[in-house]
Amino acid sequence: MLRRTITTALAVVGLAVGAGFASGREVIQYFVSFGIPGLVGAVLAAVLFSLMCLVVLQLGSYYRASEHSAVFNAVTTPFLSRALDLFIIFTLFATGFVMIAGAGANLNQQFGVPVWFGSLALTLLVIVAGMLDVRRVTEVIGVITPVIVVFITAAGIYSFTHPAGTLSELAPVASQVPSTLPNWLISSLNYVAMGFALAVSMAIVMGGDMLDPKSAGRGGLLGGATYGALLLITTFALYFNVNYVAYAEMPTLQLVNFIHPIAGTVMSAVIFAMIFNTAIGMYYALTSRVVAKRPERFRPTIVVLALAGFAVSFVGFGNLVSYLFPVIGYVGIGICLVIAAGWLKARPSIVEEIERRTRIRQLFRKKLDKSQPYSPAEERHLRKEIHASNLDNDQLWRDVSDEVTAELAKDSDQN
Repeated sequence: MLRRTITTALAVVGLAVGAGFASGREVIQYFVSFGIPGLVGAVLAAVLFSLMCLVVLQLGSYYRASEHSAVFNAVTTPFLSRALDLFIIFTLFATGFVMIAGAGANLNQQFGVPVWFGSLALTLLVIVAGMLDVRRVTEVIGVITPVIVVFITAAGIYSFTHPAGTLSELAPVASQVPSTLPNWLISSLNYVAMGFALAVSMAIVMGGDMLDPKSAGRGGLLGGATYGALLLITTFALYFNVNYVAYAEMPTLQLVNFIHPIAGTVMSAVIFAMIFNTAIGMYYALTSRVVAKRPERFRPTIVVLALAGFAVSFVGFGNLVSYLFPVIGYVGIGICLVIAAGWLKARPSIVEEIERRTRIRQLFRKKLDKSQPYSPAEERHLRKEIHASNLDNDQLWRDVSDEVTAELAKDSDQN
């Protein structure tokens, strides 16, 4: 359970850290451009995002959702659910081609290669990774995350030890940086909602792959908190060097190049990996939704969608982040409210179901572990608990049986 929680947390970070964040372009626009109040906004955003990650992964696990509409249908009206569904489909596709554009801009800034080359490279990687199942995708996303943490932390330490000025001295410089957001508070809320709108679909799928809502919630909270810490490090790092990096297409890459050109080259590769993390999350979730009724069409569909994203990406990375992301954020505020309200309403049932699934798991361990006695009364109790669950009884029986069987086999190998 602990391993799954940590794997999920790393995947949440990898999913949330996309082209806009990794490049620093989002951070400049949403926080640094508002000076010292923008730093306060970054703290607020970090806290709120952590809580929303807990909520959405726990809901995904509770409903065992294989795509986002399963949760939307459960927490709101059919009309609103359909509207949210259409918006999320648009958001997933839009974010996908923003990531593709970001990949092109990243390699172009660092190596001078044509923008289309980096964009095409990412498109092909997405197609290849999209051939994997959801658990493998979660692991692919999560495995790159520790590298992200190391490099952003290193860039932060350098920036804090080599600041271009104090907080107050740099405030006038930061305030001159243009933003499409009106003030720091709206910007902070918009950022959380935008990030949530981008991640909610794949986060629901990742939560739905976990049988224990408690572990899913912990994974979401840990992942959200880790992302929040990275957000704060990046915001302060770019703020302390705002006069050097504010107008670069990739401010974070610009900052790391100041440390050393070789570090900049490595950071470019790290940013590309971060962009890939979000891109595969977006396209996997989008394709899962599009082929929900015809899952056998998943592979050809992800190929078509990725190639379509490549075609649209030529609008340009900077323009997409500046104008498209805030629009997504404003609508995303509504999504956050709907999801949070649905979670609060379902919270008592979720708590009850967590306890029920724990008892089911314990009974299954006794049933399958030949070294322990298992009575007919316990069998009746097991069937009663499964019947009381909110999940399909037959599917729950198979899922718990498979997980417990795997656990017992692992325990046996270790002994």
